[in-house]
Amino acid sequence: MKKTSKKFVTKAISTSEELADALGLSSTDHALMVYKAELSLITVKAIKNSGLTVTEIVTRSGVARSKVSAIKNGSLASLSSELFVKVLAACGAKLSLKLAS
Repeated sequence: MKKTSKKFVTKAISTSEELADALGLSSTDHALMVYKAELSLITVKAIKNSGLTVTEIVTRSGVARSKVSAIKNGSLASLSSELFVKVLAACGAKLSLKLAS
């Protein structure tokens, strides 16, 4: 049996738009990816600024310790926007949304 070799083209990706395009994401999925990443950054900052321990955040938010630790470490996988908002609230942060076009 003859082996065929595949050539892969690598390209540096520097924007979220380029990443979404490379992954074949729709514009809606791209928007959700950006929203979730921004929400993660805001939540990590709120955790640091709150001075609360992970245990205190777990108690206040009702979110599992593993999820709070994942959020604190900047993970996005298997985390819903709802969990980010619960942790934000537990940290005493207020989230305001602004519609931009």
